[in-house]
Amino acid sequence: MKNILLLFISISVFNTHNIIAQISTHVYVNVPVENSAEFERLEIDYWSKIAKKGIDEGKMTGWGLLKTVGIDNVTHVIVNVFESIEQATNSGSVWDPSVIGMDAREISTVDLRKTIAVVNYQTEVQENYGDEPTNFTIFNYANPNNVAAFINENKTLWKEVHKKSIGMSKRTSWGVHTRIHPQGNETYSSIWTRDGFKTLADAMNYLRYKENNTMQAMTKTSKMNKILPQGFKKSVIRETLHWEN
Repeated sequence: MKNILLLFISISVFNTHNIIAQISTHVYVNVPVENSAEFERLEIDYWSKIAKKGIDEGKMTGWGLLKTVGIDNVTHVIVNVFESIEQATNSGSVWDPSVIGMDAREISTVDLRKTIAVVNYQTEVQENYGDEPTNFTIFNYANPNNVAAFINENKTLWKEVHKKSIGMSKRTSWGVHTRIHPQGNETYSSIWTRDGFKTLADAMNYLRYKENNTMQAMTKTSKMNKILPQGFKKSVIRETLHWEN
């Protein structure tokens, strides 16, 4: 993770505030089962403290480690959050282990995992609902045929729908993010959205098919079937193992 000092994902997903246009980077990694415990220990016991030092010094605004629920090529996601592109691209000094009295060779996780991708995002809209923590988050990836229309409808329609349906959905947080880099036809998605929940059961219940979905009546004016005719390419639940902000 530390070699990748790029941008990191604007992810209020897990206890961040309502700041729009945050920048963040997701480092998607695959950690073999036999390495998982040690990888998580090093990230949480050491690299989170290094990140916290950077946060306290105003060099970044958040850091998180998430673990995928179930079997997926991406087993973990490391998240760094910055308040601007300028802050993100000048964050190299954050990852100096000496700030916590350690040597990089002692706490490196490079040999414990394989980096699948590093993607930089911008937050377009986000909401936190109430005081309940977001422990599990559904990540939804997609390629809308019109990104601007997708963002606009989320801001003008879905934002209010989600607010009104909190009691029914048990959602604790929500956000929409656009990809900054890399871009192009060969990239997996141009946007991702997130739905946060306190429990895994709440997240699973939100995803399951419901014959009588009351949200349909609240979104009659939606044009999403034209903006995103194929729907989400993938929805995956991830658990927040640790978060610093």
